[in-house]
Amino acid sequence: MKKVEIFGIKFNNLDLDEALQKIKSFLENRKQHYIVLPYSEFIIRAQQDKEFRKILNEADLCLCESRGLWFSLRFLGKELKKNIYGVDLILALSQKLKIQNKKIFLLGGKEKVVKKTGDKLGECIVGTEHGYQNLEKVVEKINKVKPNILLVALGSPRQEKWIYYNLKKMPSVKVAIGVGGAFDFISGYIKRAPKFMQDIGLEWLWRLIVQPHRFKRIYNGVIKLGCLILKEKISSHIHNS
Repeated sequence: MKKVEIFGIKFNNLDLDEALQKIKSFLENRKQHYIVLPYSEFIIRAQQDKEFRKILNEADLCLCESRGLWFSLRFLGKELKKNIYGVDLILALSQKLKIQNKKIFLLGGKEKVVKKTGDKLGECIVGTEHGYQNLEKVVEKINKVKPNILLVALGSPRQEKWIYYNLKKMPSVKVAIGVGGAFDFISGYIKRAPKFMQDIGLEWLWRLIVQPHRFKRIYNGVIKLGCLILKEKISSHIHNS
């Protein structure tokens, strides 16, 4: 499967339908798989955190979530078919992907948020647990209901590292996905950015407006990454001159 690399992170070049087909194939074999959805801030963090970078690159699927990051790749001449929002992937998994005995467990976020998300997603949800507790005990709860899909919303890089080191402890789980703040949007506790802002890569601005406490993270993902992109573009231009 051809990959597109930026600053040491290798992305699978898939659209949503292709990603769903890959996930369906993962669920039909005996191995365990994990999926990551990097956005702009991941790139900055992965430059300093070698363990995090390793986990991202060893994932069975690494899908670009951020529209801004997607535009950045195009700016550098590295085109991906599509960015894939975590919310859209979750909704597709719960509603569109036709799999017999599909069972999804939700882990992470505040208790009221994850419960509301479970209610919204429907009968495929076999359990929910918030992220503010002893996660060793959560593994036991997960094993009791035996889901085959686990969605983890613990924030990055905590969720990716937790999946990486704990997936083998949950043998029924065939696909685990780090989904960041997706539960906040699906539950309705935070309103998603208007479609036009998503399309032009300004969802970060919407997040800043509705969640100003995320300023530092947004700064890392927008300003710091922008500087890296510009430096790479200038370096490439000089090299090719």
